[in-house]
Amino acid sequence: MLKYVWPKGDWATKTRVVAALSLMVCGKLANVQVPILFKHIVDTLNIDVAATGGTLTTIATAMLIGYGAARLGAAALQELRNAIFAHVQQSATRNLALGVYRHLLDLDIRFHLSRETGGLTRAIDRGTKGISFILSSLVVHLVPTFLEIGMVSGILAYKFGPQYAVVTVATMAVYIVFTLAVTQWRSKFRRSMNVADNQAATVAVDSLLNYESVKYFNAEEYQVKKYDAALVKYQAAALKTADSLAWLNAGQNAIFSTSLTLMMYMAAQGVVGGSMSIGDIVMVNGLVFQLSLPLNFLGS
Repeated sequence: MLKYVWPKGDWATKTRVVAALSLMVCGKLANVQVPILFKHIVDTLNIDVAATGGTLTTIATAMLIGYGAARLGAAALQELRNAIFAHVQQSATRNLALGVYRHLLDLDIRFHLSRETGGLTRAIDRGTKGISFILSSLVVHLVPTFLEIGMVSGILAYKFGPQYAVVTVATMAVYIVFTLAVTQWRSKFRRSMNVADNQAATVAVDSLLNYESVKYFNAEEYQVKKYDAALVKYQAAALKTADSLAWLNAGQNAIFSTSLTLMMYMAAQGVVGGSMSIGDIVMVNGLVFQLSLPLNFLGS
């Protein structure tokens, strides 16, 4: 798909890709600042304000404003990145759909006499939407997630020791391996859904296109039964897909919750030992918890 995202000689599209990637990096840098600022706010307020006077209140207020600005900035950069990359995404989808359509028109008459129009159009529609979904997933979710994992691991190792980075990376590795393994197992249910969906579309569209033949042979009930048989297969596959997704989500949450609990225990030990502040344990929680949101998308 690289030739659609990075087309030869199309500098406008290339500029948009570079701009989107730059905004992605800036957005992640702003995003990891949020827990750090929150840590300083907690540590600042964890002092007797009455004894220290109004200076501390002013510092805390400034930090709160910075905290809000960091969250707002991260969200704004993310939306700006999405808006810029949408042009690339839609252009790639259009060019790919156009290529598929041209290919279909170039096929010989034997193919067109034996084709199943409903299933074919549904497959083309699903395929072009799938390309759009993959492109947005790579730029909006996958690459930023790995970038943020690297940032969080580096921050934790620098501030609190390499053991935090080891736990973070190990958790992400187990999480990703588990997700990929379960998703591979789930794929057959999704494929069954697509096949049944194609069959239902084929029956519906072809019977409507050949309405006169259906009426001539009194085949209404026959077509309805064929359509219902495809819908029954689709329903069964959809239920298996939903059930397997529930197992996937449960396993993902178990892995992440176990890791988060372990890191909170390590941070609590640091607080008890005097090497970490209350704000530090808040920061560890915030940094690690932020990783759970994009990682949840990995199964998709």
